[in-house]
Amino acid sequence: MTEKTKLKICRSMVWVQLALIPVIYLMMWAVDGKPYLWRWNLLSWVMLTGYLIGILAWPFSRGLDKPKLLKWWLRIDFVATILLFIPFYFTFIVSKANFVSERGKYVLYYVGGFMAKPVIRIGVTDGVFIREIHHLDYIAFNIPDKNWILDDKTGYCYLEIDTKYNRSLNLFSIDSVSYLNNSISINKLIDSIFYANPIMEGGMTFVMPDDFSTIQYNDSSSIRFFRAEDDWWRSYADINYKNYEREAIFDSISITFNAPEKRSVILPKDSVPWMSPTKVHRFINNLERRIGQ
Repeated sequence: MTEKTKLKICRSMVWVQLALIPVIYLMMWAVDGKPYLWRWNLLSWVMLTGYLIGILAWPFSRGLDKPKLLKWWLRIDFVATILLFIPFYFTFIVSKANFVSERGKYVLYYVGGFMAKPVIRIGVTDGVFIREIHHLDYIAFNIPDKNWILDDKTGYCYLEIDTKYNRSLNLFSIDSVSYLNNSISINKLIDSIFYANPIMEGGMTFVMPDDFSTIQYNDSSSIRFFRAEDDWWRSYADINYKNYEREAIFDSISITFNAPEKRSVILPKDSVPWMSPTKVHRFINNLERRIGQ
């Protein structure tokens, strides 16, 4: 390779790196604040390409007769790239999607790692993007295919996460129209899963097909009820059966509504049994109507 050819390649590397700056900005802007990520981790690989050029361009140009501006640019770029590579590397590890499994257009993956807690995501491919349709704040790197069931006809997904620390069962919508249209059969499926696992320390989470509210069993002490529009950290209502830390069973059952304002209802212990998801859904809605009158 002639010196002239190497100089052309060196200049091309510089221009490519400069061109990647607006490209990366636009790619980040395209998904910022949206439930999307770039398919095949395109954003992460484009960023990595820019950093590799910054590391390789200066050593590649050693010994060439370069213009003074290009010579200083390559040196400064090399030093800046080395200094910024470590924070970039950990950002790269945390932000890129790690794919666990794929079923047709649906993708099971996790994000996070190092300083960020890994969390499970379910997405659907949408052109060059993956659109997130459900998230689970669990750590799991290997999920067997038998633990992930998709049913396009009724629009539901069943996911079982089994680790050495706990086990969780989850059933939720992947197609809201089909899920709603098949509410009777899905409600039966939800209750059958519950009755097969009535008390789980790991937890169970069900999205109800009638109004897409979420019912969450974290342990045998409480049941949490979320409306479809509620934030993940604030439930709409809680049913408390005992003090979990002290393992003390309450003399009465406490039902707390957290929205629109906090209010509590105390009922006799025997009047509120440990209920299946469909019964919880009916109970909360009926109680809300009664205390609202």
